[in-house]
Amino acid sequence: MIASKSILALIAIGLFGLVISCDAQIKVEGACPNVTVIPNFNATAYMGLWYESAKYPVIFETGGICVTANYTLLQDGSVEVINSQKNKYIHLPISIKGNAVVVDNAKLLVNFPSIPGPAKTGSNYWVLDTDYVNYSVVFSCSQSSSTSHTEVLWILTRAKNPSVQTIIDAVKVISKNKLSVDNLKVTKQENC
Repeated sequence: MIASKSILALIAIGLFGLVISCDAQIKVEGACPNVTVIPNFNATAYMGLWYESAKYPVIFETGGICVTANYTLLQDGSVEVINSQKNKYIHLPISIKGNAVVVDNAKLLVNFPSIPGPAKTGSNYWVLDTDYVNYSVVFSCSQSSSTSHTEVLWILTRAKNPSVQTIIDAVKVISKNKLSVDNLKVTKQENC
């Protein structure tokens, strides 16, 4: 039983790593939209643990519950990123460590060196808005062809079970940027 769970964990981690280079499952025609990021982004205030409250479906989180992101500011100004989740199919925790650099204000580039492909060279991580203590809305867009792009959107919260007002505030940011709220899927944060 332990051996089979270990094999399942290795398979899950391998799949997690292999498909993380796919930016999203939400494919949209046209160019990436113009979005507005928060002015005067305070990276220090942003650090710490965030719970994933909702997101656009992404391949690398298939079966993921209890998803968190923990950010630590390093002395060189880069950010250590540890993304964790529990896989509901094999009931095992999975985590991956990467790093991020601020490219321009609230536009970061995140990479996971252990992963081949785009995740190794970097993916966009744009903080559209945050109040630093309750919510953050993060967007990533990748041009997949000359006629289409893929989008990822996350609502991150400091509380495992955020208030209704926190979610309303985050949804206002999404609407302001003319992004779809219809594609959001709530992330289960129970039995973690």
